[in-house]
Amino acid sequence: MRLFILPTILAISAQAAAAGPCILAAKPEAVAIERAIDGDTLLLDDGREARLAGVAAPKAPPGIAAADWRIGEAARAALDKAAAGRVLEFRPAASGQDRYGRLVGFLADFDGADHAGVSAELAMQGMLRVTGRERDCDATLKATEARAIALRLGLWSETDYEVRSAADGASLASAAGRFVVAEGRVASVRQAAGRLYVNFGARWRDALSLTLSEAALRRLGGLNALDIKPGALLRVRGVVDARRGPVIAITDRGQIDRLDDEAAR
Repeated sequence: MRLFILPTILAISAQAAAAGPCILAAKPEAVAIERAIDGDTLLLDDGREARLAGVAAPKAPPGIAAADWRIGEAARAALDKAAAGRVLEFRPAASGQDRYGRLVGFLADFDGADHAGVSAELAMQGMLRVTGRERDCDATLKATEARAIALRLGLWSETDYEVRSAADGASLASAAGRFVVAEGRVASVRQAAGRLYVNFGARWRDALSLTLSEAALRRLGGLNALDIKPGALLRVRGVVDARRGPVIAITDRGQIDRLDDEAAR
């Protein structure tokens, strides 16, 4: 159930205007695309694999064949339609290769005005979620994702993927081990035992909490830089740990977005 539809819709135009096209400094490489392996990974004609940076496609849960997971297969088909058989410009992301040795970066048309390219196109269709863990093109990708969320396109219309209420602890606990996007107003912010806790409910077991280690908080510039206060309307993303109530560990600034600030601009 969407609780913050109006602020979200108001945020879209502001996000899009602020984001603008993504322009990357990385030198492009021309790559020929053979086919899409899944919704965010491609096989190049030279045998290499390339994964779209900053986004993730819906994957089939364990025990279910990829071809039987309808929204995952739709994402793969959309990527195949957008890229297979074409020669595109590939720009590597700052993160470089992933742990599987795949190239990680952005695909776009030659001389395209926006280097987010294929990633932004599919995020706008609701076929990809923004991970918040890649600095490059983050604002552009989130602006396109916000439109898909508001219009409930693609995966955002599916119960398994829809934006969850951060106040609904039971729903979030049931998503343990999965990547989710949630929205809610901050109930409290506190520091204890070297960690920062951002709580979306009066009782931490009944609602989502965000946690930042001392090292993560320092790397992100401290509490003042994050500017998270009680009453703030946030959209957050990450993998849910529900061992002691639903918690998302924050390691990257892109995992947290202030919807109230965007809507007020």
